[in-house]
Amino acid sequence: MTALLKAPHPPSAVESEAADCLTEIFRDTVNLAIWQRRLDAPLHAFAEAVLAHSDSLERFISVGPGESAHELLPAWAADLPGASAFLADLDHLIEMFRCLFEPAAVGVRLHALQRPMCPRFHTDRVPVRLLSTYLGPGTEWLPESCVVRNRDTGRLPDQTASAAQIRHVPTGAVALLKGEAWIGNEGHGVVHRSPCGRGDPRLLIGLDWLSE
Repeated sequence: MTALLKAPHPPSAVESEAADCLTEIFRDTVNLAIWQRRLDAPLHAFAEAVLAHSDSLERFISVGPGESAHELLPAWAADLPGASAFLADLDHLIEMFRCLFEPAAVGVRLHALQRPMCPRFHTDRVPVRLLSTYLGPGTEWLPESCVVRNRDTGRLPDQTASAAQIRHVPTGAVALLKGEAWIGNEGHGVVHRSPCGRGDPRLLIGLDWLSE
């Protein structure tokens, strides 16, 4: 019989309106930290303009020390209202990410979506990932007490969480999600997915810790 496991000391989530709550991700008992910030009007205007122009956009660049993420935007997006505010905000988030983790480089992704990108609950095989949704519903996640894990295979079974158990990262918030590749967190990566059951367009960015 396959053994299903709930962690004896389940990792927890930390949420705060203070940006320094993101440092809590270094605690062994935390696998999700959420800075509940609110977006300024120019950032919201930029997100709306991008989605009005293109409902399917995916861009990726690698940003090294001292570099900016300005090349992330295609030329048409760089001329939209609020673009300069978005790029300044993105550079700020990248700098925060660098200060926290000192990666060799930061992988930066930009997505404009009309449908869920990852609709199944899953964990990420990365040390840590930053996600922030500028428009549309934010990432859904499960408290560890609601998660069932497979002790024999290490694979995550399909989750049967109820709607009441599913939590949401607020739009505009900055979330750090600890993954399976974080040392000591194997088998306890935060379980999350793209928001399901809604047709709202989304604009979001993701930052990844690159080793080279």
